[in-house]
Amino acid sequence: MNDKPMQALAPSFSLRDRVFDTGEVCPKCGAHIMGLKFFDLDGQPRILKKPCPCRDAEIKAEDAAKKARDRERARQHRREWAEIPNMFSDATLKGYRRVPGTEEAFEAVKEYLLSREENWREGKGLILMGAVGCGKTHLGCAVLNCALEDGYHAAYWNVPQQLEMMMYGHADNTDQMRILDKALLADVLLLDDLGAEKASDWTRKELVIILDERYRENRPTIVTSNLMLTDGELRNTCGARAYSRLCSDHFKAVALTAADYRRKQA
Repeated sequence: MNDKPMQALAPSFSLRDRVFDTGEVCPKCGAHIMGLKFFDLDGQPRILKKPCPCRDAEIKAEDAAKKARDRERARQHRREWAEIPNMFSDATLKGYRRVPGTEEAFEAVKEYLLSREENWREGKGLILMGAVGCGKTHLGCAVLNCALEDGYHAAYWNVPQQLEMMMYGHADNTDQMRILDKALLADVLLLDDLGAEKASDWTRKELVIILDERYRENRPTIVTSNLMLTDGELRNTCGARAYSRLCSDHFKAVALTAADYRRKQA
């Protein structure tokens, strides 16, 4: 019995012997089509034709177009998963309307995004506090949109709405897990309107689960609230454990003192 590897049974040729002119000519560029002789794993002779320069350029263009389509599909998938409200789907810092009382928050978000790779690697977040209609959600969604463009899986999570959806009888177990998993697993999360939920032991427990998990896994969280961090009402609404996470060095808290400019516009 011959114990030699299959490759050893095949005839050996130098590279010069294996490369040859097939005699075919490209009708577009006039280049000769070269061939390469080789043996497959069964020892059978095969010929591989090398693309001519114009076909090679076409293949590269097709590959580049496919990669572009794949990137766009991935970008669209991230945007759909993020569930950012249509009003803020294009929110950016450049498009933010700065009015008196928003300057400190604007600069804080700007500095945060300038160092976003470091901040996100370390799980650093922001707490944006202020009255209704002063632009907190716009700033938070600007962070999410930046994360999405950088290839991160970011998510918008309206606290009162999502907690309401998770309550018993409002969603089945699958939907409840989907809603919670998004808050737990998003690379960058916006908890919008924290403190506006109808507080209960159950809501406090869910908030602790989210904030604890993200704290342990160094996943950055952006928070907006109509309540101040120093306000006892926020502590009562969220619970002591969740409040403790918000007061940790993982968050920088900034207050917006501007009035509701949406009402002014109306």
